[in-house]
Amino acid sequence: MRIPYYIAIPSCFLIILIVWWASTRNIDFLTPPSATELENIHRKTIASLPISKVQTQVTKAVPAAVTSTEPSASEPTLIYSGAVDIGELSRPKDLDTYSERAPDGAAKLLKLAAELELQKSPQRALLANERVLDLSQANPQQISLALNNISRISQSLQAWNQDTKAANPIVIHIGTGKKFAKILPKIMESVTEELHRSSSGLIQCKVEIHIGESIRATDTPTPVAVWMTGKEKSSPSTDVLSFTTNNPDNLNNEILKTLFNLIRGHLSKTTSYNPAPEAIDDAKIALSSNITRLLWNEFGKKMNPAPKAR
Repeated sequence: MRIPYYIAIPSCFLIILIVWWASTRNIDFLTPPSATELENIHRKTIASLPISKVQTQVTKAVPAAVTSTEPSASEPTLIYSGAVDIGELSRPKDLDTYSERAPDGAAKLLKLAAELELQKSPQRALLANERVLDLSQANPQQISLALNNISRISQSLQAWNQDTKAANPIVIHIGTGKKFAKILPKIMESVTEELHRSSSGLIQCKVEIHIGESIRATDTPTPVAVWMTGKEKSSPSTDVLSFTTNNPDNLNNEILKTLFNLIRGHLSKTTSYNPAPEAIDDAKIALSSNITRLLWNEFGKKMNPAPKAR
């Protein structure tokens, strides 16, 4: 049997009225509680909570994190102030030397690099500075210091790889119009020498120039497209980046800048290492400092993968 509407609806309103009159008629929901009332509520709430063993364990674990030797980015000290173990200097050096120390932090790696320089071991000092860039979680100030150290130390060292045949082969592709066709071969000869030097002998480049039709308007900047591949036709390729210029004198620097961005971008997509710091002003400096020798070697291997086993 259904209850008629004229009985059900008044009954609902009557129930709401009774609840309001009996329970909440005298309660003020608009005036905020005083500080004393809030304190009493807080004490009662805390007292009513059960004691948590997990909370106690977490609280005891906090001091261990405070004793970390890695300074935060807000601290002025860039280099670890304590002593570091420089290890056995007679052991062979590899491109990834000191990778196992990267979890200790950039500050300790910079201190290690400084100690290695004092011990007249510049090659190892260079490797320690490179690990600041490609593996540690360094702040901008530490990255800047490592870049300065790399640029300074590398000038006095021989190329890591002295055997041209052992270098990773890379093909640089240039596509442009007829305007730059005559000057490009000489420019690209200089560019390939620069990449070989910047990579410390780990990269050996050759060039393929693709000349298309020029834009008819003489006052329009000439587009130049650049990309890189391995030596085989089936080798991987970087992205294609392009720029435009009317100034032949600026062509060399624009190509170097574009090549740096291609290499940096490809490494960021295909490896788990830190991205190389961006180039600020000089592309030559960025190629030889911002990309570590370990990453140059990784780039060469990524562009020339080993044949798949059948």
